[in-house]
Amino acid sequence: MPEVVAGNDSISGVSSRYFLKIDSISGVLELDSNWLYKKGDNREWSDLNYDDSDWDTLSTILNVKEIEKEIFDGKGWFRLHLEIDSSLFNKSFGLLMDQRGASEIFLNGNKIETLGTFENDTAKEERYNPKLLPIAVQFGDFIHQVLAIRYHHAKARSYSKHFYQHNAGFSLSFSDPKAAIQQLKYFIISNNFFFGLIMIFGILGFIHILFYLFYRKKISNLYYSIFLFIFSLMVYAGKLQNAVSLNPDVQIKVAFFVSLGIPFFFFMLQGFVYSLFYKKFPLLLWISGVFGLCVSILYFFNLSFANYFLLFYAILIPIEIIRVLILAIVKKMDGAWILGVGVILFVIFFLGIFVISMIIGNINISTSGPLQILILFFIVLAILSTPLSMSIYLARDIAKTNLNLEKQLEQVQLLSAKTIKQEREKKRILEGQKEKLEVLVKERTLELEEEKEKTEELLLNTLPLKVVNDLKENGKTSPESFDDVTVYFSDIVGFTKLSANLAPDILIHELNEIFTAFDDIMSRHQCERIKTIGDAYLAVCGMPDKRKAHAQNMIRASIDIREFLENRNANSNIEWKIRVGIHSGKVVGGIVGVRKYIYDVFGDTINTTSRMESSSEPMKINVSETTYNLVKMDFHFIEREAMEIKGLGLTKMYFLDHSK
Repeated sequence: MPEVVAGNDSISGVSSRYFLKIDSISGVLELDSNWLYKKGDNREWSDLNYDDSDWDTLSTILNVKEIEKEIFDGKGWFRLHLEIDSSLFNKSFGLLMDQRGASEIFLNGNKIETLGTFENDTAKEERYNPKLLPIAVQFGDFIHQVLAIRYHHAKARSYSKHFYQHNAGFSLSFSDPKAAIQQLKYFIISNNFFFGLIMIFGILGFIHILFYLFYRKKISNLYYSIFLFIFSLMVYAGKLQNAVSLNPDVQIKVAFFVSLGIPFFFFMLQGFVYSLFYKKFPLLLWISGVFGLCVSILYFFNLSFANYFLLFYAILIPIEIIRVLILAIVKKMDGAWILGVGVILFVIFFLGIFVISMIIGNINISTSGPLQILILFFIVLAILSTPLSMSIYLARDIAKTNLNLEKQLEQVQLLSAKTIKQEREKKRILEGQKEKLEVLVKERTLELEEEKEKTEELLLNTLPLKVVNDLKENGKTSPESFDDVTVYFSDIVGFTKLSANLAPDILIHELNEIFTAFDDIMSRHQCERIKTIGDAYLAVCGMPDKRKAHAQNMIRASIDIREFLENRNANSNIEWKIRVGIHSGKVVGGIVGVRKYIYDVFGDTINTTSRMESSSEPMKINVSETTYNLVKMDFHFIEREAMEIKGLGLTKMYFLDHSK
């Protein structure tokens, strides 16, 4: 072991110094006491012969919670007096520096290393921690030597307030080259081990999240995957604390923010265990989740009592998890003892490490020693316990499932033999009935097709084609408004008198023949019959299919209807005359009724058309001024004297003469 001897008998005015024997640097020598300190910044303080008799002693750890700002405000110098044995003259050793700020290291007034950047007029302070990277130091050939450290940490108190980082200083040690190399080798091995650990947990977490996405009823996979991800982050943050050559700011902030996830780590483990042994999550899970969130919030705001709440939560939840597992084992729940052993070992390990870290601070596993080896052993145990127990549980579950499947397969084979025999008998019977069934199916199919055609034909006779297509495709049709529509309205002159003198069958025959001809004419001119009411006939053009020449089409249809009646009257004993009214404008159309579909039209345009018809004369086509303006270039009209029309006032109208 290296030996350090303190004394003050060889250098006048020096209150503390080290005397290093020849075997003092055979391994690692910690320089953690007897430092002289002075607040401020003056490069003369690095000089070998500078009088520092009025300097105070101060630990280089610089716990800012215990040190007043008047003592350390972010800048200061440390000096350590050494008496070197002649056997160490002109020999090289490694200087190991672990710091939170920026520093310059001087030996006997000569600067040997700069670690970080100091704040000045052209640059900001940048902190740097070399950790295990040794700095070459060669002692002079004289006994009294001085090691001086210029040390800056401008954000020391800010980090203490916001990130729980109270130690703002540094620790320094001498090491022989062999010990320094051994430290680096151990670090590389532990570094590979921990990054392998992170990869294992990350891959397992990813696999279990996939299990959950493919089978969401197994909620335990979700909790277990999030638990693994958080644990991977915690391992990463712990390893980052011992990383070589890194900005300390990154270490501090990552560790702080990962610490906020500790309550969620325990919550996910609790949820995982509950999901295995409870059909429904108890209220306690959600209470612990809310409490854990509150603990994280308290920890985030750096409240003085937050650590106690975190410690309480970290002890209480594992106790509850162990209670649930023990109860499940006592109740002999399937597979409970397998998972119980693994999870309980893991919880005991993690709880032990957590309590140790809360008591002694950060656990450094980058160095070799009995404590570090013991901690690594428990980490390996924790790594294997939970995944191994899960694997055993799943293997056992798969084995039981396979055994059950084999038994069921035997039963299925027995039932299958009976079923095959029955199926053969059924097949023989069905084959005899097959031809009869095929004939019946064909006949029924033809009947259905005929009925379908009749139904569609009936619909087309009742409703417009577009409306029928909407009903067939969507099962419904919505009312529509059409801006450009021409409406035709006619009734038979003297119909009441004629109907009184004709037998009913003759009357119906005559009307059927006339209106059927009207329908053919309207269809020929792309117009749509809407309905007939007694002797009245209502038709439109421009809806439900829009027509640019809606007015022209309707005028031509009206002319053909008049010609049809004139020709028919010339060859018939019964003379039929009609009055026709035509008007153009906006019309709303839609299905009316639920049990019996009727396509009807509405709006002022319909009413105005009715007025045009009532103001017309026998065998005349009376056209409104609106329609006249649309077709006046295509047809000849006779302007009528303006008439007072009910609801319309003084109105201009025109009799259609003939086409141009």
